[in-house]
Amino acid sequence: MNLRKRKRRKAEDGVLLSPLIDCVFLLLIFFLVTSMIKRFERQIPVTLADDTSAITAEPFDDSFPVGVDPTGTLYGPTGGKSRGVTSFAPLTDSEGFFHALIAERGKDKALSVVVQKGTPFQRVIDLQDRLELIGFDAIRFRIRDFPFTEALDTERGPIRTTQ
Repeated sequence: MNLRKRKRRKAEDGVLLSPLIDCVFLLLIFFLVTSMIKRFERQIPVTLADDTSAITAEPFDDSFPVGVDPTGTLYGPTGGKSRGVTSFAPLTDSEGFFHALIAERGKDKALSVVVQKGTPFQRVIDLQDRLELIGFDAIRFRIRDFPFTEALDTERGPIRTTQ
């Protein structure tokens, strides 16, 4: 029997080179491929917009505003502005109003639905469905922070009106 102790070899400390070499080759292949793709991208003609084309003197909005509040009441513009904000009045015959609007402006002109903050989402979707069934093709949505019965003072916020 061999009773002598066998000497164990110490594990070599250090970085294993074979995984490191694999990573370096993968990175080399990655950068070679991406540089080839970059060369093809330069061949695609791209016309950039002029930096002054996005700046206009005054915003142009040709959409017709219609309002809806949390109770589902529809509002039409009164034609005036109260302190820079469009004034609205409740609509009595909304179906007739929308059909007259299509006859006057056409289906392709945008309709801007001004939604009072706090209006349930389902009411807005129901209104959108109604407007699409009537025949409106372009419908935009905006949110209004204060009720349609209030005017806005730009310096102090909403002004409560009594009825």
